[in-house]
Amino acid sequence: MIDYDSLLKKIPKVKKYLDDGQNSILYHYTKPEKLLSILESGIIRFSNALYLNDKEEVTYSYKLIVELIDDMPELNQKLFEKVREHFDSKYKNIINGEDNFNYKYEYYTISFSVDGDNLMLWNNYSKGQTYTGYNIGFCKKDLIADMEKQGFHSVYGNIIYTRTTQIEVLKQIFEKWNRQFEKLEKAKKTQKNSDKELDVLFELIDILSIISLFFKNPHFKDEKEYRIIFINNFKISSFKQTKIFEKNGLFVPYIEYKFLKKNVSCINIGPTLNENIFYTSTCRMLSNFGYGNKTINRSKIPLRF
Repeated sequence: MIDYDSLLKKIPKVKKYLDDGQNSILYHYTKPEKLLSILESGIIRFSNALYLNDKEEVTYSYKLIVELIDDMPELNQKLFEKVREHFDSKYKNIINGEDNFNYKYEYYTISFSVDGDNLMLWNNYSKGQTYTGYNIGFCKKDLIADMEKQGFHSVYGNIIYTRTTQIEVLKQIFEKWNRQFEKLEKAKKTQKNSDKELDVLFELIDILSIISLFFKNPHFKDEKEYRIIFINNFKISSFKQTKIFEKNGLFVPYIEYKFLKKNVSCINIGPTLNENIFYTSTCRMLSNFGYGNKTINRSKIPLRF
């Protein structure tokens, strides 16, 4: 199993972009019926990243990687031509609907926001004037620690929306692994060195594959998204079994994670006309499922007519 945390430690500035190590509350936005299901079952889903909202979200980073390689002729062509081919192939497979499922790893993600009262996200999970959205607040450090304990060795961090920052992150990665590769090339050529060159190539592809999941089009910056990503490896005995759910006509693979009630910090209710009845019904529902001691917050965003 790849130790992504060790890879990120090789690029500490990039690691800090994703997460500064401070504890906070992460908010998982959802619709009322999904909130009911989540709290009753104690389960949230890691969904396959390939089947997120649209193709552009998945391919945005792959296209950026390929374009940046083309813009940096100073990079070692022996190494980066292979990297370019890899991500160009993945990009075309997704765009053309030709994924052959031969990849060793699948990436599964749970999305949160660091903003517990976000108008854009409330609009995504609300319907009409009386159908409000909700979010569940989780203690970040406790949630991630429990995931680790359950075998979800995850990579986590804030989504990076600024294109200049995305390019800066990619350049740091390119330059770091480019130096390693050229150092090996300059050394006496042996079979051992050839094997090490392959290791550098595979390591670079792995770190770019995971970092790419933390880049998003700048137009979505108001979501303030935070992702926890689990890498499922089909080649090892401890891989997690997947299930399937339907979303907007897509059949989306997912993995269940059963969380601890104590790691739920609060429940937030989105903007709604009849906030008092929504508040009391939410209190009653939480009491039914053993969350009666949790803080319930109402949105401070005023409704407009």
